[in-house]
Amino acid sequence: MDVDGIERVVCGYNKIPNENGNQLIEVMYYLKPINLSFLQKLFNIDPNHPDPGVVDIIDCYEINEEQAKALQPYVIDGVIDLEKYDFMLECHAKEYKWDPTNLLQ
Repeated sequence: MDVDGIERVVCGYNKIPNENGNQLIEVMYYLKPINLSFLQKLFNIDPNHPDPGVVDIIDCYEINEEQAKALQPYVIDGVIDLEKYDFMLECHAKEYKWDPTNLLQ
């Protein structure tokens, strides 16, 4: 069972840190519905882990090449290009809509 009220996204971060040492988000790709057990297996998450943030994959996870290939069919309007960005699997409240024109510099 998945967590109500959240949606998972794939976020791409600039590979070059800014002057403060932070990698800024450049792209955010929404995902089609995806089975939680599939994600647990893909990210090697123990479904019996005591932390619900881990089990429900609420935390952020770096995406490697194998995971990028497995996630790509679920990406809406984007390509997980690991040569261009460092990608993370993340989540946020369903009501949140990312606005790339409002990036923190």
